[in-house]
Amino acid sequence: MAENHVLIAGATGVIGKAVLSAFENDGWRITTVGRGATAPSSGHGHIQADLLDSASLDGAEAGLKDVTHLFYSALKPNPDPGIEADENAAMFEHLVNRLLKTGAPLGRVTFVQGGKVYGAHLGVYKTPAREDDSRHFPPNLYFRHEDFARTLESKGVRWTALRPDIVIGHSLGSPMNLGNLIGLYGALCKRTGTAMQFPGPDRAYRDALVNLTAAPLIGEAALWAVKAQADGAFNITNGDVMRWSHIWPKLADWFGLEVGEPQPISLQQRLKALQPVWKALAQERKLAEPDPDRVALGAFGDFIFHVQTDAIFDVTKARQAGFNGMTLRSDEVLLRHLEGMRERRLIP
Repeated sequence: MAENHVLIAGATGVIGKAVLSAFENDGWRITTVGRGATAPSSGHGHIQADLLDSASLDGAEAGLKDVTHLFYSALKPNPDPGIEADENAAMFEHLVNRLLKTGAPLGRVTFVQGGKVYGAHLGVYKTPAREDDSRHFPPNLYFRHEDFARTLESKGVRWTALRPDIVIGHSLGSPMNLGNLIGLYGALCKRTGTAMQFPGPDRAYRDALVNLTAAPLIGEAALWAVKAQADGAFNITNGDVMRWSHIWPKLADWFGLEVGEPQPISLQQRLKALQPVWKALAQERKLAEPDPDRVALGAFGDFIFHVQTDAIFDVTKARQAGFNGMTLRSDEVLLRHLEGMRERRLIP
């Protein structure tokens, strides 16, 4: 029987880092693949490749031939959904096809989808979202991933799609890192002497139900999927639902700030204008990252904090299949994340 050997694509992202840690702690042999020249974690094999270019995997057979499992969370965003779907489909398929070509004993492919698979990026979708809900009008990169995964069944490769929503975890340079964005915004509110007003409309603050997913929970789910042989798609969230109005005052209190009233603003515009303020703060307090864009990007918050309808997932399917980790409180997850940012010297 082949040794458990997982190949992780996207290991530097907010999800990939958590999954890497989970497999490390479980004693797996690990190889990572990405554009970077070095492994994101020491002690593991690494393949430098641009997955959009299949030829960049030439010569990587030694690192691929023993892979038994693939975890895929690589993402190449593009504002054009057609281009995004084509490019991301090509990346995923290039890697899987190269594994099969090398004769790797690939038994399972686990890949990440998310709210976009339900149409969350369009601002409204059927809620609570279930895994068997109708697709929105294409294209969508996640449809392409799943359709390709289904073709692998005839080759003896099983698949799992994990569908988290609004992932809270530690990484730098990720385009969708809401936890870091809250930390960045709160620190700047304190620096500028302003209340920590919710940067979206009142309806988004008081009315809309939302759910979050702690990144380490996705690591747990990835391990569960391979050990339980969990086939198909599974929604993964902390397990609770919330309104921002219930949690935001706790976040403001953590910073020692007043809450104020919701005021819809563009964080993307205002964080850009406050870059000199952040750089001065980083220098003064010896913070680890003087570039606020590396900490978090305001554009993601401009979307999330302006959603005015419920945006929640039904997680019954994963629970019925035996995944018992979705018992977290999202306010506690966010507060732990802020503590972690402070420990990493990302915020004062």
